[in-house]
Amino acid sequence: MKQFMLPLMLLTLLMGSCRTLQVRDFHTREAMPARLPKLALLVHERSFLEAFDVAFTREVVINNMVGGPYAPAPWVAYGMTDQALQDVFNVLGNELEENMNQAAAGQAFGHAKFKLQHYQRRNSGWGWTIASASTLMIPNLFGMPLRTNRVELELQLEIEDAQGNTIARYTAPGVGKAPVAAYHGYDNTSATRKANLLALQDAMSVIKKQLNPNVPALNTQLEAAGLLEKQGGK
Repeated sequence: MKQFMLPLMLLTLLMGSCRTLQVRDFHTREAMPARLPKLALLVHERSFLEAFDVAFTREVVINNMVGGPYAPAPWVAYGMTDQALQDVFNVLGNELEENMNQAAAGQAFGHAKFKLQHYQRRNSGWGWTIASASTLMIPNLFGMPLRTNRVELELQLEIEDAQGNTIARYTAPGVGKAPVAAYHGYDNTSATRKANLLALQDAMSVIKKQLNPNVPALNTQLEAAGLLEKQGGK
């Protein structure tokens, strides 16, 4: 056991030098050629939270240093879940405002409602994991990945007019991968968040392509239904 301690200690220190998520990670440049009248963002929080709760809580339990049936305080997992949910609002809000809506200001003509239909997270790249264990993790000190966090999901977008009528529904799969590694990779939590973002952006890329030919008809329907009423003095 002692021969593992030094590499593990060094690796723990070096993982502090991992990449972190940047503002650009929450944006894409895949704007729709024809855009929709302004839509307000709605996110089905429960579908995302239920998926993240399972994934992150399992991660905390599996990596629990205490072992046995005991686990760290629940806010260790909940803190990661809340952070991942905030990521969802950020990336989908940016997609809507920057790549789909005609304008960022003014009243909305309806809602863009996002729901998570399927979510699975797994650790791929077991070749890296086996190689790391067999070499006492020494190559990991120089940047060799420990593993890759992979996320597969299915995202649903419903477009709702100002009268509350659903006028379109689209679903698409998305896949995202991010390495767990020092220097060029991420720590485990950040790798999962990055994989989530990439998977959502992948699904949105497909949805925007599905949506493109229907934009003229949707614009007519949204404009005919009018504007959303202002809420609470806003």
